[in-house]
Amino acid sequence: MKNRVLKLITYVKPFIFLSIIGMILSSLVSLTNALPVKIIEYITDDILINKDKERLIFVVVGIIVIMFAKGFFNYYRIYIQNYVSGKMIRNMRDELYEKVIYMSHNFFSKAKIGDLITRFISDLTMVQNVITLLFDLLVQVLTVAILLGNIFKLNWKLSIVCLIIIPASSLIVRKYSKRLRSTGKGMQESFSKLNSLLQEILNGINIIKSFATESYEIDRFKEKNDENYRLTLKNVKVNARVRPLVEFTSTLGVAIIAYYGGLLVINGDMTPGELMSFLTSLGLISEPLKRASDIISGIQTKAHSIDRVFEVLESNEFIQEKKHAKKLKKVKGKVNIKELYFKYNEKEEYVLKNINLDVEPGEMVALVGKSGSGKTTLVNLLPRFYDIEQGEILIDDINIKDVKLESLRKNIGIVPQETFLFSGTIYDNIAYGSATHVSKKDVIRAAKMANAYDFITELPNGFDTEIGEKGVRLSGGQKQRIAIARALLENPPILILDEATSALDTESEKIVQDALDKLMENRTSFVIAHRLSTILNADKIVVMENGEIKEIGKKDELLAKNGIFKKLYDTQFKEVKEN
Repeated sequence: MKNRVLKLITYVKPFIFLSIIGMILSSLVSLTNALPVKIIEYITDDILINKDKERLIFVVVGIIVIMFAKGFFNYYRIYIQNYVSGKMIRNMRDELYEKVIYMSHNFFSKAKIGDLITRFISDLTMVQNVITLLFDLLVQVLTVAILLGNIFKLNWKLSIVCLIIIPASSLIVRKYSKRLRSTGKGMQESFSKLNSLLQEILNGINIIKSFATESYEIDRFKEKNDENYRLTLKNVKVNARVRPLVEFTSTLGVAIIAYYGGLLVINGDMTPGELMSFLTSLGLISEPLKRASDIISGIQTKAHSIDRVFEVLESNEFIQEKKHAKKLKKVKGKVNIKELYFKYNEKEEYVLKNINLDVEPGEMVALVGKSGSGKTTLVNLLPRFYDIEQGEILIDDINIKDVKLESLRKNIGIVPQETFLFSGTIYDNIAYGSATHVSKKDVIRAAKMANAYDFITELPNGFDTEIGEKGVRLSGGQKQRIAIARALLENPPILILDEATSALDTESEKIVQDALDKLMENRTSFVIAHRLSTILNADKIVVMENGEIKEIGKKDELLAKNGIFKKLYDTQFKEVKEN
């Protein structure tokens, strides 16, 4: 718990002045909470016994003023603590987002999107609750401290009896704290799993409907939802058990102290006013003690969220940029891959082995081979989505590890098989990544080159048409052409096309292929192709198998070798003839 709080304190530093003011206000609130005990002693011993009406009116007015002051202090205390906790969470959420956005592909291949969203929303809300509860805990602790000081001042013997009885409440809270942490952790992890499942189901709704598996998915969801309910109820049961035990212990203590204190008054060792003040202090102590035990229970329940947030904040799964990395300028497009070995993590085997490839500026390089042969993995290493284990990749004779990541990736355009479009307009999506330095004329020119202009202008709002989440209102071919226009606008010297037409029908493929041909003009292009008919004119065809390059050459050279490419070629074109 201590380490968690220390982590949070680092985020308090920018608001240290406001936090100090909040603490002062907390002290004043605690003081006004404790003042009634002195007022009761004064009324009992000095006013009621002497029947002093004038001073009674004065005390009543004083009580009203004190309550008004308490309300004033409490208002600004609550406002400041929520202002500080809100700002802290805003800064943490910004930092978390910045951290996640720069994470490597390796991180995202292991992370669940639903779980990440839970950390951004639910866990950070829990962390904010912890911060607010810590401020509130300060008020309760200060109130208890002031009241304890008063009872020791009134009668130290009776105070010793209190100190024997009161710690019983603390022992109960301590006993249940570990159980609350455990149930709180289970509850948050269960909620995260439920969130991940819900996201997966909503993303795959078309598959679910096409396979008519709605009942199966409902059962899956109910199972996870029921698990979340059971764990939440378990946490509530543990929490509910703490308060009555604390209350019973406190009440029993007050009864014992009232009896012993009555004997002291009868024997003349205490005045009635002092006993009333003492008992009032005990009565007032019980509430902040109960409140403090509730706060500690709440913090224990929510503390696991701090770990979940810092687990991401302290992660180092991102591509490290060298301290003196330089900007990649005026790239011609020469690419050299030398003795490259790569595996996704240390425990796995190499997925790429001894890769050597030389590409001249403007060449079209086709990567072919069976699924899982390493084609996509290889092209993903060019923009440093992953770092290689051994060997090197050079662009214009410069090692990609020696250049700034942003400048490297700005010089490499990617058109993937599964096109991703952002919610917004067609114009926004084409201009994405280039919005600061392009004009509308540039966007229109890119759309024309990508064979997208005609269908865009036929839409009711043209370039200002809202395309919906992930471009749901567009066909596959239309989305692909917008992605090509986006790549054209960036005008990268190096291009990666990862099976960009494999998911399209014949008519759409022809339109998109024409756009891709325009896109590849005068650029170094790496093309992963399932249909060999689209890459027969490539300058180099690279045949991959089991993470190794088995053959390199032009179409005719490879056919003459009568090797792997020949088998792939014969298989595909035999199917075409039969069809």
